[in-house]
Amino acid sequence: MLLDKKLDQLPLTKSKPDTLKHLFGNTNTIPMWVADMDFEIDPTIQKALIERISNSSLAYEYKPSSYFEAQKKWYKDQYGVNLNPLDIIFSPSITTSISIIIENFTSEKDGIIIQPPVFMEFRDVIRNTKRRVTKNVLQLINGCYQIDFTDLEKKAKDKNNKIMILCNPHNPVGRVWKIKELKRIVNICKENNIILIADEIHKDIVFYNNEFTSILKFLKDWDKIIVCHSEAKTFNLAGISDSIAIIPNEALRSSVKTIFKKYNLGRTNALTRTAIETAYKKGNTWLKKLNKIIENNVNSIERELIKSKSKIKLIKPEGTYQVWLDLRGIFSDSKEMFSHVTNKSGIGLNAGHWFGREGSLFIRMNIATSNEKVLFAINQIIKSVV
Repeated sequence: MLLDKKLDQLPLTKSKPDTLKHLFGNTNTIPMWVADMDFEIDPTIQKALIERISNSSLAYEYKPSSYFEAQKKWYKDQYGVNLNPLDIIFSPSITTSISIIIENFTSEKDGIIIQPPVFMEFRDVIRNTKRRVTKNVLQLINGCYQIDFTDLEKKAKDKNNKIMILCNPHNPVGRVWKIKELKRIVNICKENNIILIADEIHKDIVFYNNEFTSILKFLKDWDKIIVCHSEAKTFNLAGISDSIAIIPNEALRSSVKTIFKKYNLGRTNALTRTAIETAYKKGNTWLKKLNKIIENNVNSIERELIKSKSKIKLIKPEGTYQVWLDLRGIFSDSKEMFSHVTNKSGIGLNAGHWFGREGSLFIRMNIATSNEKVLFAINQIIKSVV
C-alpha cells in the first residue's frame, strides 16, 4: 500500500498552517490528528475515476441499479445484512443526518444520550439543535472500556431522553461492541421507546479477529433503529464521499425524507457514485491489506511502550485507525499535558478532553500511515514525557 505522494502539496485540513498554529503553536507539527489516511486510494478506484472523467461529461446523474446491487452485495458479504435500497436516504454527511433526525423527532431541551469520551461532533450537534447532552459515561476497567448498563437503564427511563447515539466501532476508544452488548442496548431502547442512531462509519476497520456487528441485525427486536454511515473512512474518500442513513422503519423514514426533500439534499455526485460503486465491487482486497497495516502499527506502538518502560498506557483498540493513549500516570492537568506533549514531540494529536471531560489526560493519534512514521511518532511522544 503506497503513501500519498502529494500529501505536502494538497490543501488538507490536517496540515492547514493556520489550524496547526492555532492548535499546536507552530506550523512544523507533523499532523496525526484528523481521521483520514496518508495512503493513496485503492488503484481500482483511481482507475475508475480516471475512466469516468476521460472523454466524458459530468452531467446530472442518478444512481443506477448496478450501484445498489454492489451495495447490497457488500452489506451481505461483509455484515450478513440484507440491505433494502428503499430504506436508504443519501446525505451530505453523517452529522447532517443526525441533526435532521434530532430536530425531527425531539423538542428543544429533550435529552440525547451519548457515551463519552466520544466523537466530539455528537455533542456539538446536540447543542446546536438546542437539545440536552445526556451522558452514559464509558467505564475503563482493566484497560478496556465497558458500558455502564445500570446508568444507561436509568437514563433511558427518563422520559425527557428521546434518542441514543451509539458509536460502533467506538471513536476514540476503539471498542467494537459485541453482540451481547448491542442486544442489551437495543432492549433498553425498546423498553423505553428510545430511537437508536448508530454511527457505523468505522465498521470496516476491525482487526485482532474482532467482528463488527451492525445494529441492523437487531431489527426484529426493535425497529426504531437508524444507521448512519459513509465509506469515507474505509476507502479514504473523505474529500468526495457522501453518506447514507438507513431507516427501515417506514414512518421514521418518510418523516426524515420530507426534510431532505425540503432542503434538496441527497443528490448524486458523479465522482462519488463512481468511487463508491467501485469500492463495493473491487475494494475488499485493498481493505484487507489496510487492516493488516493498522494492526501492525498498533503492535509496534505496544512494543515501543513496553521496551521503553514508559508510563504511557495503550488502550488497545479492536477497531478504527486511531489509538487512545493514557497519560494519567504522568500528568494531572489535561491542557498542560496536551501542550507539553505536542510541543516537545512535534506531533499533532487530538487532546482527549476534546472528546469530553471523560477523555482528560488521554490523547488520540491517527495511525493510518506508514509503520516508519508511527514508530517515529510514538518514540517522539515517549521522549517528550521522560
